[in-house]
Amino acid sequence: MRTPLSALQIQLDNLRHDDRDGRFAQGLSELEAGIGRSTSLVNKLLRLAHYDAREPAPSPRPVDLAQLAVDTIARLTPLAGSRSIDLGITRRDEAVTIGALADFEIILDNLVENAVRYTPSGGTVDVAVEVTGEEARIEIRDTGPGIAEDDMTRVFERFFRANPHDSEGSGLGLAIAKAAAERQGARVALSMRQDRPGLIACLVVRLVPMKASR
Repeated sequence: MRTPLSALQIQLDNLRHDDRDGRFAQGLSELEAGIGRSTSLVNKLLRLAHYDAREPAPSPRPVDLAQLAVDTIARLTPLAGSRSIDLGITRRDEAVTIGALADFEIILDNLVENAVRYTPSGGTVDVAVEVTGEEARIEIRDTGPGIAEDDMTRVFERFFRANPHDSEGSGLGLAIAKAAAERQGARVALSMRQDRPGLIACLVVRLVPMKASR
Protein backbone atom coordinates (compact mmCIF):
# COMPACT_ATOMS: atom_id res chain seq x y z
CA MET A 1 0.00 0.00 0.00
CA ARG A 2 2.91 2.37 0.59
CA THR A 3 4.09 2.11 -3.03
CA PRO A 4 0.83 3.40 -4.61
CA LEU A 5 0.73 6.24 -2.06
CA SER A 6 4.31 7.17 -2.90
CA ALA A 7 3.39 7.18 -6.59
CA LEU A 8 0.43 9.46 -5.85
CA GLN A 9 2.71 11.84 -3.97
CA ILE A 10 5.09 12.00 -6.94
CA GLN A 11 2.21 12.71 -9.32
CA LEU A 12 0.93 15.38 -6.95
CA ASP A 13 4.36 17.03 -6.86
CA ASN A 14 4.41 17.04 -10.66
CA LEU A 15 0.96 18.63 -10.80
CA ARG A 16 1.97 21.28 -8.31
CA HIS A 17 5.03 22.08 -10.44
CA ASP A 18 2.85 22.47 -13.54
CA ASP A 19 0.26 24.62 -11.76
CA ARG A 20 2.11 27.84 -12.54
CA ASP A 21 -0.81 30.21 -11.97
CA GLY A 22 -1.87 28.57 -8.68
CA ARG A 23 -5.41 27.76 -9.81
CA PHE A 24 -5.36 24.37 -8.11
CA ALA A 25 -3.30 25.28 -5.04
CA GLN A 26 -6.06 24.70 -2.49
CA GLY A 27 -7.22 21.45 -4.03
CA LEU A 28 -3.67 20.17 -4.29
CA SER A 29 -3.00 21.05 -0.65
CA GLU A 30 -6.11 19.17 0.47
CA LEU A 31 -5.12 16.18 -1.64
CA GLU A 32 -1.60 16.24 -0.21
CA ALA A 33 -2.96 16.31 3.34
CA GLY A 34 -5.17 13.31 2.52
CA ILE A 35 -2.22 11.39 1.11
CA GLY A 36 -0.21 12.25 4.24
CA ARG A 37 -2.95 10.93 6.53
CA SER A 38 -3.32 7.75 4.45
CA THR A 39 0.44 7.15 4.46
CA SER A 40 0.57 7.61 8.23
CA LEU A 41 -2.31 5.16 8.71
CA VAL A 42 -0.67 2.53 6.48
CA ASN A 43 2.62 2.86 8.35
CA LYS A 44 0.84 2.41 11.68
CA LEU A 45 -1.05 -0.65 10.45
CA LEU A 46 2.18 -2.20 9.19
CA ARG A 47 3.87 -1.50 12.52
CA LEU A 48 1.05 -3.21 14.40
CA ALA A 49 1.26 -6.17 12.03
CA HIS A 50 4.94 -6.55 12.90
CA TYR A 51 4.12 -6.57 16.61
CA ASP A 52 1.25 -9.02 16.10
CA ALA A 53 3.60 -11.36 14.24
CA ARG A 54 5.87 -11.27 17.32
CA GLU A 55 8.86 -10.46 15.18
CA PRO A 56 12.10 -10.32 17.17
CA ALA A 57 12.99 -6.90 18.50
CA PRO A 58 16.18 -5.22 17.26
CA SER A 59 19.32 -6.12 19.20
CA PRO A 60 19.15 -4.68 22.72
CA ARG A 61 21.58 -2.00 23.79
CA PRO A 62 21.80 0.64 26.51
CA VAL A 63 19.15 3.33 26.10
CA ASP A 64 19.60 6.69 27.81
CA LEU A 65 16.03 7.55 28.78
CA ALA A 66 16.73 11.21 29.55
CA GLN A 67 18.32 11.67 26.13
CA LEU A 68 15.40 9.78 24.58
CA ALA A 69 13.02 12.31 26.13
CA VAL A 70 15.08 15.26 24.87
CA ASP A 71 15.27 13.82 21.34
CA THR A 72 11.53 13.15 21.30
CA ILE A 73 10.77 16.72 22.31
CA ALA A 74 13.11 18.00 19.59
CA ARG A 75 11.30 15.94 16.94
CA LEU A 76 7.87 17.15 18.03
CA THR A 77 8.70 20.79 18.78
CA PRO A 78 7.67 21.91 15.26
CA LEU A 79 4.25 20.26 15.69
CA ALA A 80 3.83 21.82 19.14
CA GLY A 81 4.88 25.23 17.79
CA SER A 82 2.36 25.03 14.96
CA ARG A 83 -0.37 24.49 17.55
CA SER A 84 0.95 27.08 20.05
CA ILE A 85 1.70 24.39 22.63
CA ASP A 86 4.49 24.90 25.17
CA LEU A 87 6.36 21.56 25.00
CA GLY A 88 9.33 21.02 27.29
CA ILE A 89 11.13 18.84 29.81
CA THR A 90 10.84 19.51 33.54
CA ARG A 91 13.03 16.75 35.02
CA ARG A 92 15.91 14.65 33.68
CA ASP A 93 17.06 12.01 36.16
CA GLU A 94 19.94 9.84 34.96
CA ALA A 95 18.29 6.64 33.75
CA VAL A 96 19.53 3.85 31.52
CA THR A 97 17.74 0.70 30.45
CA ILE A 98 18.54 -2.11 28.05
CA GLY A 99 16.34 -2.59 25.00
CA ALA A 100 15.61 -1.59 21.42
CA LEU A 101 15.92 2.15 20.95
CA ALA A 102 13.53 2.05 17.98
CA ASP A 103 10.72 0.64 20.14
CA PHE A 104 11.25 3.21 22.88
CA GLU A 105 11.23 5.99 20.28
CA ILE A 106 7.92 4.69 18.93
CA ILE A 107 6.41 4.59 22.43
CA LEU A 108 7.45 8.07 23.46
CA ASP A 109 6.72 9.64 20.06
CA ASN A 110 3.15 8.34 20.22
CA LEU A 111 2.57 9.42 23.83
CA VAL A 112 3.97 12.92 23.36
CA GLU A 113 2.32 13.45 19.97
CA ASN A 114 -1.01 12.37 21.44
CA ALA A 115 -0.62 14.90 24.25
CA VAL A 116 0.25 17.70 21.82
CA ARG A 117 -2.64 16.95 19.45
CA TYR A 118 -5.27 16.82 22.19
CA THR A 119 -4.09 19.90 24.09
CA PRO A 120 -5.85 23.13 23.12
CA SER A 121 -3.86 26.03 21.68
CA GLY A 122 -1.96 27.89 24.39
CA GLY A 123 -1.66 24.80 26.59
CA THR A 124 1.39 22.97 27.91
CA VAL A 125 2.86 19.49 27.62
CA ASP A 126 5.54 18.68 30.19
CA VAL A 127 7.83 15.65 30.02
CA ALA A 128 9.67 14.37 33.10
CA VAL A 129 12.12 11.49 33.61
CA GLU A 130 12.11 10.34 37.24
CA VAL A 131 13.94 7.41 38.83
CA THR A 132 12.28 5.57 41.69
CA GLY A 133 14.12 2.53 43.03
CA GLU A 134 14.84 0.14 40.18
CA GLU A 135 12.41 1.79 37.77
CA ALA A 136 12.25 4.96 35.73
CA ARG A 137 9.04 6.78 34.91
CA ILE A 138 8.72 9.02 31.90
CA GLU A 139 5.61 11.13 32.50
CA ILE A 140 3.89 13.31 29.93
CA ARG A 141 1.49 15.79 31.54
CA ASP A 142 -0.81 17.82 29.32
CA THR A 143 -3.45 20.47 29.88
CA GLY A 144 -5.98 18.95 27.52
CA PRO A 145 -9.54 17.84 28.25
CA GLY A 146 -8.48 14.43 29.55
CA ILE A 147 -10.47 11.24 29.03
CA ALA A 148 -13.86 10.29 30.44
CA GLU A 149 -13.66 7.64 33.15
CA ASP A 150 -15.81 5.26 31.10
CA ASP A 151 -13.37 5.51 28.19
CA MET A 152 -10.19 5.05 30.23
CA THR A 153 -10.34 1.24 30.02
CA ARG A 154 -10.68 1.35 26.23
CA VAL A 155 -8.03 3.84 25.19
CA PHE A 156 -5.52 1.13 24.23
CA GLU A 157 -8.00 -0.60 21.92
CA ARG A 158 -7.26 -0.31 18.23
CA PHE A 159 -9.21 2.38 16.37
CA PHE A 160 -10.82 3.60 19.60
CA ARG A 161 -10.88 7.40 19.88
CA ALA A 162 -12.00 9.09 23.07
CA ASN A 163 -12.88 12.10 20.90
CA PRO A 164 -14.48 10.65 17.75
CA HIS A 165 -14.85 14.14 16.27
CA ASP A 166 -11.07 14.46 15.98
CA SER A 167 -10.41 14.08 12.27
CA GLU A 168 -6.64 13.77 12.69
CA GLY A 169 -6.49 10.69 14.88
CA SER A 170 -6.53 7.09 13.68
CA GLY A 171 -7.08 5.49 17.08
CA LEU A 172 -3.86 3.47 16.68
CA GLY A 173 -1.21 5.52 18.46
CA LEU A 174 -1.82 4.21 21.98
CA ALA A 175 -2.30 0.63 20.73
CA ILE A 176 1.10 0.84 19.03
CA ALA A 177 2.72 2.32 22.15
CA LYS A 178 1.29 -0.48 24.29
CA ALA A 179 2.45 -3.20 21.88
CA ALA A 180 5.96 -1.74 21.70
CA ALA A 181 6.13 -1.44 25.50
CA GLU A 182 5.08 -5.06 25.96
CA ARG A 183 7.80 -6.20 23.58
CA GLN A 184 10.34 -4.30 25.70
CA GLY A 185 8.99 -5.51 29.04
CA ALA A 186 7.83 -1.98 29.90
CA ARG A 187 4.43 -0.61 30.90
CA VAL A 188 2.29 2.24 29.61
CA ALA A 189 -0.50 3.76 31.68
CA LEU A 190 -2.85 6.75 31.57
CA SER A 191 -4.44 8.66 34.43
CA MET A 192 -6.17 11.97 34.99
CA ARG A 193 -4.29 14.86 36.57
CA GLN A 194 -5.31 15.70 40.13
CA ASP A 195 -3.96 19.25 40.20
CA ARG A 196 -5.87 20.53 37.16
CA PRO A 197 -7.68 19.28 34.05
CA GLY A 198 -5.43 17.18 31.85
CA LEU A 199 -3.97 13.75 31.32
CA ILE A 200 -0.83 11.96 32.49
CA ALA A 201 0.66 9.36 30.15
CA CYS A 202 3.37 7.30 31.80
CA LEU A 203 6.01 4.88 30.51
CA VAL A 204 7.51 2.72 33.27
CA VAL A 205 10.84 1.06 32.47
CA ARG A 206 13.04 -1.24 34.49
CA LEU A 207 16.53 0.15 34.92
CA VAL A 208 19.87 -1.62 34.68
CA PRO A 209 22.74 -1.06 37.13
CA MET A 210 24.92 1.78 35.89
CA LYS A 211 28.03 -0.45 35.74
CA ALA A 212 26.20 -2.90 33.48
CA SER A 213 25.14 -0.10 31.12
CA ARG A 214 28.70 1.06 30.45
